[in-house]
Parts: sequence; structure tokens; C-alpha cells
Amino acid sequence: MEATHDLSDEYIIGSGGSGTNYKAELPSGEIVAVKKILRKDDLFMDRSFAREVQTLGRIRHRHLVKLMGCCSTSKGGGMGCTLLIYEYMENGSLWDWLHRPMTQESTTKKVGINLDWEIRLKIAVGLAQGVEYLHHDCVPKIIHRDIKSSNLLLDSDMEAHLGDFGLAKVLLDDQDSSSNTGSQTWFAGSYGYIAPEYAYTLKATEKSDVYSMGIVLMELVTGRMPTAGTFGVNIDMVRWVESHMEMSALTRDELVDPALKPLLPKEESGVFQLLDIALQCTRSVPAERPTSRQVCDHLFHISNTSKMVDSEKKTIV
Repeated sequence: MEATHDLSDEYIIGSGGSGTNYKAELPSGEIVAVKKILRKDDLFMDRSFAREVQTLGRIRHRHLVKLMGCCSTSKGGGMGCTLLIYEYMENGSLWDWLHRPMTQESTTKKVGINLDWEIRLKIAVGLAQGVEYLHHDCVPKIIHRDIKSSNLLLDSDMEAHLGDFGLAKVLLDDQDSSSNTGSQTWFAGSYGYIAPEYAYTLKATEKSDVYSMGIVLMELVTGRMPTAGTFGVNIDMVRWVESHMEMSALTRDELVDPALKPLLPKEESGVFQLLDIALQCTRSVPAERPTSRQVCDHLFHISNTSKMVDSEKKTIV
């Protein structure tokens, strides 16, 4: 509280539906991010929140934002609030890099860094690894439920870290993924990233996370927001990408973010392979989507191929 002058507005670095985020430099020199969540007088929610914090506090993965601690305070807003302390991500969110207009502050931040194909592919692999860990390596498994570009944070090396577990749910057994009581009892998620079956069943599964991940992969290639409304009447990002992928090479080229051009031939191949994986992730039928582990394997293949090409170039030079 001292480091942020009792959560003064001058330390705000972002805000969302689950809370307000602050940047705090501790006396030791360590910089952390602090999320303020207003406490509600709801015993069930308090117990649920405590259980989630205990679970998330135990998980550790290089592509998940680390929860360092939590506490409660009566300061900072006039009413009780809970503070979550996370490791600080120097380069903000992927959404900032893809969609935020270049201000003087962001221009300074981005000096010497170009969001080229190599970095975008690295971000895609990092996201997939983080989701794979939640789905396959955590016991019990964890469903994030709010995967989107604004929740994908980037450190000083542009490594991706999936954050904001405010909507995450722990699946205690296989029955949880098919029951409202286990997966969720209220609508959660972000418009443009929500799997179609989730909107009417209110049942979160690993495959709904995979769908959201597919949308982020499309964002990485196209540079477009899934909610931009520029895809045409009654056409969402998935249908727009799908229709362009089936057309001529010239039309397919419209899928690529202008900031990525010109692409080398091998880079172009990787770009469309990534879009193909994204389309698999966003299939209408959940059972037809790959698992996050399969997505990870596919992306590793693209990444390894890209590294082999780079190695060959250096050898020739």
C-alpha cells in the first residue's frame, strides 16, 4: 500500500471486469503488479475465491503469470478489497501490441522490438504450452474460461504468460465438465472469444478454452480484433478466415497482417499452417477440435521447421 500510495490512480496500469491493476515498486526494488478486487458480502463467493487462490497459488509454469501472494485491506477505495500480487510483465498485453494506437508511451516501450513472425510464433507456442499445462498437467485440471489477447501478457523477452484467472474453474472430476454445478453457474467469458456451444449450455470444458485459443491464433496472424465488425454482415472472424483460406492465393494474402509483410516463402508457409490450426481449434463441434496438447505439438512442428530454415540461412551466409 505504501508503494502505491494506498492504490492511487497514478499507479493504475489497466483495468477490466475482474479488477483494477496497479504497478508497485517494492522497497527491495522488485516490481510487481497488484490487482484490486472489491470484496462482496457473499459467503459462497468468498469461499470459492479462497479455494481458487489456494489452487492457483500452487501452480507454476513459465507461460503462466505467477501469483505471488494475496491479502485483504480496508484501504484503497473506501470499502474492503482483496489484493492479488503478480509478477510484473514489462511489455503489457498482446492486445496492446496488436490493437492499441501508438502513443508516445507505447512508442518508447517498443523501441528495438518488432512484432515479426518469429516473435508471433513464439507467443503462439507459449500460449499453447500454458493452456496444455492447465488441461493436462494440473491435478485437478483447470479451465481458464477467459483466454484472449488482453489476458496474454509479455515479459521483457516477449515471452507469453497467460494471466487473469479470475474466471478460472477447477474441474474436480470428469463429471464436472458436463454439469453446471462443477464447471460454472453463471455466464463468463469475453465476446468474440466464446465458443458457440458455451453460449447456450453454460458448460465450460477444455474444448471451450481451445476455441478461445484458436481465436487468439487468428489475431496473431491477421492483426484484427475478433469483435472488429469488419468481416461482413453475419460473418465472424472464424467464417471470414475460413472463406479466405478456401480461395485464391491473392485472396488468402488478405488474411495476413500488413505489419508482417513481406513474408519469406517459408514464413508464409508457417503463417497459413498456423491459421489452419486455428480453424481446427474453432470447429463448431467441440469433439472435432484438437486438445491443447495436440495444438502444442502442431505449433512445435512449425517452430522447429522455422528454426531449421534460419539455421540453413546462417550456414549459407
